[in-house]
Amino acid sequence: MHEKEIQYFTEAFQLAQDKFYVDAMHEFNKLVDEFPESDLADDALLNVGLCYYEMNQFAQAIEILEHVIVLHPEATISVIGGGNEFGRTAGKAYYLIVQCYIGLGNIKKAESYIPILRNYPKTYIKNEYGKITFDKLAEESIKTFYNITNKE
Repeated sequence: MHEKEIQYFTEAFQLAQDKFYVDAMHEFNKLVDEFPESDLADDALLNVGLCYYEMNQFAQAIEILEHVIVLHPEATISVIGGGNEFGRTAGKAYYLIVQCYIGLGNIKKAESYIPILRNYPKTYIKNEYGKITFDKLAEESIKTFYNITNKE
C-alpha cells in the first residue's frame, strides 16, 4: 500500500468525521481514481456512500453502495485507525442500504435485505458487549422503526 493512499484515506476520513461530507467524498474519490486496485478503494467508495447517507441523500447512497458490492464483492473492511468493524465490505454496504431504505420510509425493501445480510455471519462490529453481526443490527433498526412509528 502506498503512503499516498493512506494519506488520502485518513484525510478524507477526518473530513467526514468533522462533517465536511462533500470534501470527504472528493478525497475518497481521489484515492479511488488514483489507486483503483488499492486495498482501500472499497472502503473509500463505501465511505462516499456513507457521506451521502449522512447528508440524507439516500438514493445516491444506495447507488454508490450497490456499486461497491459489484466492484468489490470479496473485499474486507479496512481496520486503519483501529476500527471496530470486521469482515466483508459488501456486508457493511448491504447494512447501509437497509439504513437508506429505512430513511426513505421503504421498510419492506429494507426488510428484503435481511436474508442477504445473513450470508455475512463473519461481518460484524465489536463493542463492549462482544460481536454484533450486521444482520442483527439491521433487524434492530427495523424493529426500532416499527416501535417509533407505532407510538405515533
